[in-house]
Amino acid sequence: MALQVQPVDSRLRIRLEIGQDDQGNPKYSTRTYSGIKAGAADQDVYDIAVALISLQEFPAASIDRINQVEMVDV
Repeated sequence: MALQVQPVDSRLRIRLEIGQDDQGNPKYSTRTYSGIKAGAADQDVYDIAVALISLQEFPAASIDRINQVEMVDV
């Protein structure tokens, strides 16, 4: 049996460092953007993330792309 993987959905997650807690550890806030086309190029998604980060008050700690796929036995 062969496995076929089909892209279904993709999301963009930006983690912002919003300050520090009482012990000096960083505090984070996460923004998630859904509806990203599964076939969109990684560079294009990254460029959008950079544009969105430029609109934020806080610096970005990480940029993640979460891809959802469907695995089908063929």
